Amino acid sequence: MNRLGLVLILILGAALDFAAWGWLNRPVPVPLSFDEPFASVSFAPFRRGESPLTHDYPTPAEIESDLASLQGVARGVRTYTSREGLQIVPELAGRYGLEVTQSAWLGRKLDANAAEADALIAQANRYPDTIKRVIVGNEVLLREDLTVPQLIGYLRKVRGSIKQPVSYADVWAFWLKHPELADEVDYITVHILPYWEDEPIGVEDAAKHLVMVYKMVQAAFPGKPILIGESGWPTRGRSRGPASATRVNGARFVRMLAQVAKENGFDYNVVEAFDQPWKAEMEGTVGANWGVVDGRRAVKFRMSGPVQENPGWPWQAGAAALLGAIGSGCVAWRRRLPLSRVVVLSGLAQLLAALSMGQAVNAWWLGYDILGDVWGLFRIILHAKLAFWILRTAGSVLEGKPIPARWAERLVPLYGMAAVADTVLLLVHGRYRDIPNLEFLVPCLGVLAFALLRRFALKIRWDEAFAVGRLFAADGEGGFGPAKYVAIGLTVSVLLAPLSEAVALAMGQDFTAMHPLWSDRLPLLLGIMAANTEMLVWSGMLALLSLPYWAELSVRRRPVQ
Repeated sequence: MNRLGLVLILILGAALDFAAWGWLNRPVPVPLSFDEPFASVSFAPFRRGESPLTHDYPTPAEIESDLASLQGVARGVRTYTSREGLQIVPELAGRYGLEVTQSAWLGRKLDANAAEADALIAQANRYPDTIKRVIVGNEVLLREDLTVPQLIGYLRKVRGSIKQPVSYADVWAFWLKHPELADEVDYITVHILPYWEDEPIGVEDAAKHLVMVYKMVQAAFPGKPILIGESGWPTRGRSRGPASATRVNGARFVRMLAQVAKENGFDYNVVEAFDQPWKAEMEGTVGANWGVVDGRRAVKFRMSGPVQENPGWPWQAGAAALLGAIGSGCVAWRRRLPLSRVVVLSGLAQLLAALSMGQAVNAWWLGYDILGDVWGLFRIILHAKLAFWILRTAGSVLEGKPIPARWAERLVPLYGMAAVADTVLLLVHGRYRDIPNLEFLVPCLGVLAFALLRRFALKIRWDEAFAVGRLFAADGEGGFGPAKYVAIGLTVSVLLAPLSEAVALAMGQDFTAMHPLWSDRLPLLLGIMAANTEMLVWSGMLALLSLPYWAELSVRRRPVQ
């Protein structure tokens, strides 16, 4: 076809690709709204490259800048340590009219615990107008860092040395397990995190759960003031059952929390003000993304109006559409292809560009340090190379002159084996591990689209079109020896993926204690397997990834003509 017609098709393909991005990223209505400052927000002002694990702490200027940004956003802040550079928080917070719930971080190092307690006491006595209450220890019983008698010792030391109310902070289940702690504190600090419950709660049911837990703790400790010390929602990371970590759900939850707290008279603290990149090392993507402000200090959502899951989509869509147009133009420019096949090639190019961009953005988002950036860049290049090989080979197929792509022959099986490994890791240790849907867009959907193109362009049987060892080989060549083992591994993984949700739930101590009978547990285990849509999508992707390997076996079983 003529060059002008080709250019017009490329422009149309790019425009349709951009429009599809816009439709998929349209703002989501979130009906709840709240226009008052939060009662309190967790304050740990670590930026990218800073971490308490490496003793790289925020500078005084960074701390002051972050506190200043919270004016009008919150009435107070909750810290987690009285050292490590945060000892200046009470003085700075006072300048900006913020009340402080100051804390002592307790762990297994007794000398560090003593220093934390002493620092907390000194600061509480020095800044009585700013530090309104204190918390001694955060989830040390949950982490099993200290025994109850050890914790009580620290509580008594601090409580006997200051005038402010003293508390200890832990998830609600541990307060109910250790009611004797209530006699050692002036108020109860309870963490209510529906996402992290042994039986995860979806955002739609979070308000009901929040009120139920609060009233349960209130009934257990009548007359004792209660602070919801942590309640929030992650905006990125893996789903847990019906609890999906998205920006939209984060907005829904935080707006709901503020509204429910006001209606019921709850004292609360939002976890957290800012994303904590360093937590990715211990808790994966989900642990690093609980802030209402991201690591670059951009507000994720407002407290009213619709919410956009991916605000950066226009430049991503533009780049994908441009790459798709350039890629299809380069492949089609010197080939004599009829109009229908140019349209097909343009559509495939735009699909591959969109999938590659999705994988690239995901890989870049997951990098929280230099090593993470390098690993992310490597994956971006790998995904892009596979997309390029698919597009180039598709052009030769549409022209009727298949050209082998040896690197693609090797790379596609590696993705298959990696998918099996990822699924096994989800099964054995998946609490913080991302569900890898976005890492396999090109090897799953891109390869599937290419196989379908081969099927109809070459007018061959489905198994010949899909067979993994023949996808990128010349006619009559190819084959992949271990196809049987990869096919079995991927097929078993289809079942293992949703099963990992049930395994994680079955191992929860609170779950087993609340449901001692298997007749009670089994429906809940099956329910959580069905509730995680993200995991079910991964299971479906595994099934699609297995098709080329089963096709390879089908070709082998057919008698030679």
